[in-house]
Order: sequence, then C-alpha cells, then structure tokens
Amino acid sequence: MNKKILIPGLILVIALTVWYLFFNRKKTPVVQEKAQAITVSKHNEAFDKSLESVMTSYFTLTEAFVNWDDKAINETSLNLKNALDSLKISEIQKDTLIYESASGTLENVKVELSGLIAEATIDKKREEFNMVSQNLYDFLRTIRYDGSKLYFQECPMAFDDEKPGNWLSKTADVRNPYLGTKHPKYKSGMLKCGGPRDTLNFVSFPVTQ
Repeated sequence: MNKKILIPGLILVIALTVWYLFFNRKKTPVVQEKAQAITVSKHNEAFDKSLESVMTSYFTLTEAFVNWDDKAINETSLNLKNALDSLKISEIQKDTLIYESASGTLENVKVELSGLIAEATIDKKREEFNMVSQNLYDFLRTIRYDGSKLYFQECPMAFDDEKPGNWLSKTADVRNPYLGTKHPKYKSGMLKCGGPRDTLNFVSFPVTQ
C-alpha cells in the first residue's frame, strides 16, 4: 500500500478517535435540589409549643359548644385552663411592651374562663365563652400570633337574637357555637349563621434553605 495514502488515513482515524473521546461527550445535566420553604416563627419554640396547646384546647371547647355537650364543655374548659396556666409567657419578656400588654390580656382570658367554669347553665357559659374569645383574640393580636391564619367569627344573633357573639376558628367555614344543632330555636342553616369579622394573619413569609 502506498505510504502517502496510509499516513494521512492513520492521522484521520486518530483525529476522529480523539474528537469522539474528548469533544463529543454529552454534558450531564446538573440537577439542583429544590429549595425547601420553611416558615420561621418570631417567637421561640417553647412559647410556640405551649401556645399551640392553648389553641388546641380552645378549638376543642368551641366544638363542644357547637354540639351542646355539657360534659365536654366542662372537661375542655379545665383543659384550656391548664394550658393557659402552662403558657410560657415569660419567653417573650425580651419584647417589654408586648409582654406587659399581653400579660394583662392573658389574665383577662383566665378570669373569664374561670367565670365560664363556675357557671351552671350552658347559656351563661356561652356568655363567658364570648368574653374568653374576645380576650383571646386581643391576646393573639398583641403577640402577633404566627402559628397559622385565624378567623375572628361573629354571630349577629348569639344572645336574645340581637346581641353578637364571637369566636376564633382556623377556617372561614362557620360552625356556630352559639346556635348549635340542639339550640331550642334551631333551624336549618343556623349552624352556619355568621361569618368572619376579622382575620389574624401574622404568619411569617416562607424562607428557603
């Protein structure tokens, strides 16, 4: 074979091999992990955890009123009292003005709850529940509660068909604790009577990590 033909052919083969091995590789796509969104509370963990116990007991008490369950009302009222007594309010002392205002409002919640526990009839307990709810709403607004979005609901005919009553809920859906299904004047739809008067939404914007 003619060397003049062999040498250029060999060079071409080597060139193609080098090109294939080093320049024709497909780039492996870089997979980036999606940043996980987390919500950061403005308060410390101890305070948040104890406050969630308060809210859980409060929502359970609300549902007991919806169901006209005297036994559950009495039991959950005591649970709420214990949760309030265990609330680690001292954990927010660094915010002096907020702490002082919140402490006073918290005492109002406790006083009204004690009144609720002491009352003998469900109608009187509902009146105290209204005051508990209003003071708890003021407390949560003062500390800028950021555990979740809350709705401050109002029933325009809670007392004597003309006086309003309020309560807090986790959703905009209405389950009226003043006009439950066993109310003497109950009519279809009364359980959903009322609606949000205000919302508490201090939930921190998500951050990524």
